[in-house]
Amino acid sequence: MFETECGGPGDEAGDEAAHRAAQLPDDHGLLDATARRLEALPGGIELARELFALDVADVSDQALIEVIAGFERVASAAVARQNHALSELLARRGSSSRAFDAVVDELRARLSITGRAAETKVGLAAACESYPEVADALAVGPIDVRRATVLTERQPGVSETEHRELTRDLLDGDAEERTAPQLKADVRRHALTVSPEAGALRREAEYAARHVEVEPLADAMARVTAYLRADDARTVKSCLDRLADAARTDTDTRTVDQRRADVFVGLFSGAHEAGTDAGRTAASGGAGRSARAQVHVTIGADTLLGLDDEPAEMDGYGPIPADLARRIAQDATWRGLFTDANGEFVALGTKAYRPGVVLSRTVRARDVRCTFPGCRQPAVFCDLDHLDAYDATDADARVQTTEVNLHPLCRRHHNLKTRGIWTVRREDPGRTWIAPTAHRYTRRPDPPLGTRRRKGAPRGRTGGGPEPRADADDTGPAR
Repeated sequence: MFETECGGPGDEAGDEAAHRAAQLPDDHGLLDATARRLEALPGGIELARELFALDVADVSDQALIEVIAGFERVASAAVARQNHALSELLARRGSSSRAFDAVVDELRARLSITGRAAETKVGLAAACESYPEVADALAVGPIDVRRATVLTERQPGVSETEHRELTRDLLDGDAEERTAPQLKADVRRHALTVSPEAGALRREAEYAARHVEVEPLADAMARVTAYLRADDARTVKSCLDRLADAARTDTDTRTVDQRRADVFVGLFSGAHEAGTDAGRTAASGGAGRSARAQVHVTIGADTLLGLDDEPAEMDGYGPIPADLARRIAQDATWRGLFTDANGEFVALGTKAYRPGVVLSRTVRARDVRCTFPGCRQPAVFCDLDHLDAYDATDADARVQTTEVNLHPLCRRHHNLKTRGIWTVRREDPGRTWIAPTAHRYTRRPDPPLGTRRRKGAPRGRTGGGPEPRADADDTGPAR
């Protein structure tokens, strides 16, 4: 009865879906017919009928993954329809801020949610009304709620026209394959590019507002919050990581977070016991500065020379404005990394298993982060893995440790590959990861900093002549 009412795999809707699945390209290398049919359907009623009619105990692992992905698209489509209803309610209440607040209050009461959660829902509905292309993408499922929220949040200094054009470009590109943090980095990078003057004024004001707060909490605890410039914050985090690692003993039962907290307190306890002179020395950037942790920044050579204002990249943070990168450059050691005419790094290699310093730095600067799809772990904290496993018996005959055969993987995803749970292979461009269900996911590289991507060109393919890049090791915050 349920299958008759909702439409099972054997009815006309199922036949139509099967026909569409046969006509559309397969993005994930699916062999199972049910998986292919589900992958081909956009979010909506037809997909919901298919999913609710299936018995998950009777489908393959491939199909089960597509059932989960399909429900995600259905959920996005449901939010899109909810947004449409909210927009209608907003229109009926009026366009004032009071009308917005009234709808928020109605929603929080009916759904028994917090005011902030209600504001988020109503705000997204209003934003999707202004950006119909985002609403359409949410309705059919290429993007979810988090990505829709990122795409509709306009950065300060960016006009509505500029942001609308960026949104269209991202949706026409690979927004479906990028996580919400990756899309947010794209939007931030665009804001730094289109309005560097306005951005500089904002950053100057925000830097002037730097501060540290102590918030009392329950159970004799408190939270220390520091509002700092990005490079200063990365310096603090890197220093705590190194000191926490050094503080570990064989019998230590503390977690890494607990060790960081203990080291954090120990630093200030020691400075307090040493007296105010030590504090003044540290604050002025004097003695002891060279022992501080490093901050890695990658920047195009033209930007470093002031010929353009393309954003740079700070490991563990993301895009930073050109003027900040140049300020960091005044107090940093820089090393050149050169690309060929296609924006690819000049090949380097060694017959040894472990890459040298130059090769390691080149690979990490090229890939920026762990190459597993969606992973944001900075490459500087990753292992360097051989795509094709290193063969020690053939070490003297051929070069296996090369820029082409190396990529950064965080320890978690390195273990997935080493254990054979996931496999990875090179593609042009990028790398394709193959899941245990045989789903394929392609991680395309971002264009190297300092190169120009032609409009409409696929991500990772760049044009123009050879352009050098630079990579900085900053031993402390620049002033």
